[in-house]
Amino acid sequence: MVSLGYLRGAIRRRNRAVRLGQIVAVAAILGLVPGWLAAQQSPVEVIRARNTAVEKILAASGETVDAATRERLKDVINGSIDFTELSKRSLGNAWNDRTEQERQQFTDVFRRLVRNTSVKKLEAYKYDRVDYSPATITGTTARVATVAHKGAKSAQVVYLMHQVGKEWKVYDVVIDGASTVRSYRDSFSREIAKTSYAQMYDRLVRRADES
Repeated sequence: MVSLGYLRGAIRRRNRAVRLGQIVAVAAILGLVPGWLAAQQSPVEVIRARNTAVEKILAASGETVDAATRERLKDVINGSIDFTELSKRSLGNAWNDRTEQERQQFTDVFRRLVRNTSVKKLEAYKYDRVDYSPATITGTTARVATVAHKGAKSAQVVYLMHQVGKEWKVYDVVIDGASTVRSYRDSFSREIAKTSYAQMYDRLVRRADES
C-alpha cells in the first residue's frame, strides 16, 4: 500500500514541476531563458516567443516608445540571431580573406548596425496575427515559415536557423522572397569591388554610428 507520506511527496514534486514549467514559459517570452532550458525550445517556439515578447512590449508602451523600451526591443528582436554566422554569410567571399581580428571587428560593427536599425520602423512589428507553419528541420538547420497579417495585407517571413550548441539561432530572414543576407552581401560586394574592404568597413562604422 502507498503511504500517505509518499503521496504527499509526489504531490509536492508535481507542483514544483508545474511551477517550473510556468517560470520557463514566462522567461521564454521575456528572452531570459538560460542556455540549458532554451535548448528545449523548438525552432518555431524560438520565433513565436520572440514575436510574442515584441508584441507585449509594444502593447504596453502605447504610442510613445522611450529609449529604455527601445533597448529592450533591440535585445528581444535580435536575441535569437547568430551574428557571427550572419556576418560571415553577408560578407561572402571577403570573409575568407579577413584575419580573425578583422572578422571580429566586422561582426561587432555589423551587430551594432543591425540592432540599431531593427527599431527604426516599429510599425513593421505591429500585426494583427502571425501564422506559423511547422519547422522543416534537416540535421542542424531549420526553416520556419510564417505569414504576418495586418488588415488586408500579409507578408511571408521565413527564418533560416541553425543550431549553436543546443540552441536554435537565426542566420537569415527572407521576407516575401527577399533574403536579408543576400541583400547585404550584394551591397558589401559592390562596395568592395568599387573601392576596397577597408573603405567599405569605414563606411559601415559611420552607418552604425549614425543609426
